[in-house]
Amino acid sequence: MSDPLDTVVLVRYPDELSALLLVGDLESQGVPASIEGGLTAGMRAEAPGLLAVRVRQGDLTLARQILEDRAPAEGWEDEAEQTPSEDDLDEKESGSA
Repeated sequence: MSDPLDTVVLVRYPDELSALLLVGDLESQGVPASIEGGLTAGMRAEAPGLLAVRVRQGDLTLARQILEDRAPAEGWEDEAEQTPSEDDLDEKESGSA
């Protein structure tokens, strides 16, 4: 039987910012988390690496739910493509003045 205090990998990220943001979200909701692999994640070709976000085995179900809740809504890419850029808005304003 596994110990609920043992840590397990929740998810892996190629960049530190994504891992740090998730750890912050987890900890703000009472789930202690840590990042593993920071020394090798930034290296290239010879030693590629991913950062592992680890949580306690006993917190894994809640951590997975928090991770799922962070996922972007379905279709967000389409909405982003249809949103006018700042340049487009500036052109409209200068053209109507």
